[in-house]
Amino acid sequence: MELKSYQQEVINDLSGFIEQLEKSEQLNVAFSRFWESKGISLQTLEDNYLKPYDNSIKGVPRVTVKVPTAGGKTFIACNAMKPIFESFPPDKPKVAVWFVPSDTILKQTFKNLNDPSHPYRQKIDSHFGSAVKVLDKESLLFGQGFNPVEVKEQLSILVLSVQSFVETVRKGLPRAYRENENLAEFPKTFKNLDKLLPNVDETALIQVLAQLNPVVIIDESHNFEADLRIDMLNNINPSFIFDLTATPRNKSNIISFVDAIKLKKNNMVKLPVIVYNHQDTNEVITSAIQLQKTLESKAKTEEENGGKYIRPIVLFQAQPKTDDDNVTFEKIKAQLIEIGIPENQIKIKTAEKDEIKNIDLMSRDCEVRFIITVNALKEGWDCPFAYILASLANKSSSVDVEQILGRVLRLPYVTKHIQELLNFSYVFTSSSNFLNTLDKIKVGLNKEGFSSKDFRVKESQIETEQPSAVQGSFETLFTQIQQTDTVTDNSTNYSEPEINVESVKVLSESEKTQQKLTDIIDLAQNTNKEFENTIKELEKEDNLIPTELMDKVKTYPIKEVFKDEVKNIKLPAFYKKVSQNSFFETGGTFVPLTKNLLLDGFDLSKEDTKIDFTKTSSEMASIDLVEGRKDEYVPEYRKVSDQVKEAFVQYISTLSPEGKINQLAGRLAQQVKRNDEIPEPKIIEYIKKAIADLNSEKIAEISHDEYFYSTLIKNKINSLTDKYAEKQFITLLDKGSVVCQDSFEFHKKISPKNTVQGITKNLYVEEGEMNDFEKKVINEVANLDSVVFWHRNLERGKGFQLNGFINHYPDFIVKMKNGKIILIETKGDHLDGSDSSQKIRLGEKWASKAGDNYRYFMVFNNAKLDGAKSLGELIEILKDMK
Repeated sequence: MELKSYQQEVINDLSGFIEQLEKSEQLNVAFSRFWESKGISLQTLEDNYLKPYDNSIKGVPRVTVKVPTAGGKTFIACNAMKPIFESFPPDKPKVAVWFVPSDTILKQTFKNLNDPSHPYRQKIDSHFGSAVKVLDKESLLFGQGFNPVEVKEQLSILVLSVQSFVETVRKGLPRAYRENENLAEFPKTFKNLDKLLPNVDETALIQVLAQLNPVVIIDESHNFEADLRIDMLNNINPSFIFDLTATPRNKSNIISFVDAIKLKKNNMVKLPVIVYNHQDTNEVITSAIQLQKTLESKAKTEEENGGKYIRPIVLFQAQPKTDDDNVTFEKIKAQLIEIGIPENQIKIKTAEKDEIKNIDLMSRDCEVRFIITVNALKEGWDCPFAYILASLANKSSSVDVEQILGRVLRLPYVTKHIQELLNFSYVFTSSSNFLNTLDKIKVGLNKEGFSSKDFRVKESQIETEQPSAVQGSFETLFTQIQQTDTVTDNSTNYSEPEINVESVKVLSESEKTQQKLTDIIDLAQNTNKEFENTIKELEKEDNLIPTELMDKVKTYPIKEVFKDEVKNIKLPAFYKKVSQNSFFETGGTFVPLTKNLLLDGFDLSKEDTKIDFTKTSSEMASIDLVEGRKDEYVPEYRKVSDQVKEAFVQYISTLSPEGKINQLAGRLAQQVKRNDEIPEPKIIEYIKKAIADLNSEKIAEISHDEYFYSTLIKNKINSLTDKYAEKQFITLLDKGSVVCQDSFEFHKKISPKNTVQGITKNLYVEEGEMNDFEKKVINEVANLDSVVFWHRNLERGKGFQLNGFINHYPDFIVKMKNGKIILIETKGDHLDGSDSSQKIRLGEKWASKAGDNYRYFMVFNNAKLDGAKSLGELIEILKDMK
């Protein structure tokens, strides 16, 4: 099981924040710079969620990712542990405290993470070499698989509920705070005595966790914010806090937004929600039964044509006076049977009665098509076959669909279905105050991380009330979450559903019912067309700005005069042919080329190990400067790393020469290993060879400054992989396995952090900032009669990338009157680093393969590399391209 594209973007965002943190070692600076890299200034942004870094947990990175229901939060968390733990010193114990909001979800999470055959566990095992142990509270308290030796050698995932650490009047002091002889071995290993809690026995679980300094993962944190007190988190002494939630709290440090459009594109959800109001409960039941039959018929047709088995389910939401009013539920069940539904197709699921317990609702042998419930399905229940939520509340009663709306949103098999009605979810009501009901639906969507833009309703149903109050449009899909905590009608006058069995039987055969069903189907089909068009438009927007923030960030559109010019431009990029996994597909397919795809066959053990380990005085001064930055925004694990380092230095001094090399190579490899293309054992062997002939003084020096020397080694390995990748690139180009294909389209709008004005023929209303030499180059180019327009290419995923053995974002894209597209990379005379030659070689290969209408030039002011041009030479070439 691999990450969906939007899930990979979340992990990329996490890695991006960690990268900024490693550079600045300041939490607030890293957070601001992270968002600046996406063109967003936190100081000027007016947004309820996204604000400057909140440092409530002093010295602990705490970040949040906003992922709606059905977005795969658990799988994202499984993948997030790798970049988080890789950012720590190599000796730090790998312990993750995984908090979940309820016992139901706790059982599910523990079961899945503990199952070696489950995709979640398989992904974690692949990242941590299968040295993984998953523990629950009881295992921890009894010390089963949890002791100092095992903790040191494995990743320990502790799946817990927050309630285990909260004192209550009824239960008193939690067991996690009590003396525990089963954990008596841990205090002997305690080093950070200042983290011990006063008046708590040192063998208590909370003391052990605090000494282990765990990563804390908070799954669905919006469900238990009240319990997540600052003092409780401080007691656990976390090294990193990773929140996943559909609805972030006000002080969340959000680093990634996932919106509805991304889930829909990746076939995760049944959106939008099709809402239809009826005259009474009888009509609701009739429509639900008829639509269920229609959907099941569509599902059978799809299966006959190669699709998977689907049996659509209706959730009948009854709202009796009390949740345990089983008489009402049984009566509804009896009435449904009398209407003609077989008894084995109907089940009751309430807090007091659970007829679907231990039933696999997705099994072909299961007959269930109708479930009667109140709110018992609101958490920990997941069946993608649930398609229709039908409220049995009477016209005068309050409708509480918001509590379980999320249960009908997951799309079966994460696959877009050919029968398009199977790609939506449906809500049926019979309310005299339909606008209030729609408010409730908005609340329900908000709770699941969606918005009022994610449902559709027939306009004629609301014209008599307030037509402007509802109709959501995909054109502004998810641009703003409307936080609706309350609705206008707080009525609680629930009464027994008014179901007339004979009326339902008559309605089932009536033209009126058929017309309603036609209306519902038409609404769904029209919505699908609208959605497809909206996806195409949104894909042309700046894809680094979350859709949710687009209306809060200053953007600059393409000038009207150039809109026709750019409409049909698609810049080519390199693609690699890869084989298909499917038995039915042959010939392979082409995917965007990455460096990883060029490293097949690379063997680090056969490469040279000559590395200059000399450290200059300027490098020493730079290191001292970084070490001097110590305040409350510096991550705590950075501060304690000196203690760990000194302990290792002392330990390594007692070893034999061979032992020193083995230990040091292992530690250096842990910091180098972020190079995912090469297995860690290969890196260890390479480092052993590289340091084998160093004297004891140099070994001691390296052990004192692992970060500096691991960076030298990493740079050496990167240079070796670059060289190999370039050789492979040329070979595959010659073979035709790497080709140029049309790829990049200009975004409709851009959002650079800072802009420049005053240079003619700019493509966008304002272009991104540039240095003095860049301004000089593009100003002279723009004033040529042969130029149509120019654009300052943006970086880091926002602009056009020359992809190959390196990734290269040229500075400018210029359109000429003779139809040619020119890429220009500028270099001041002092910027002639080694990557300049690589860029020239890649740019020239791109131009030769892209076609006669494309050129690439690197421009220096005076001095230049082979293949580069001076500014005067460039102008001479371009001036005649009319």
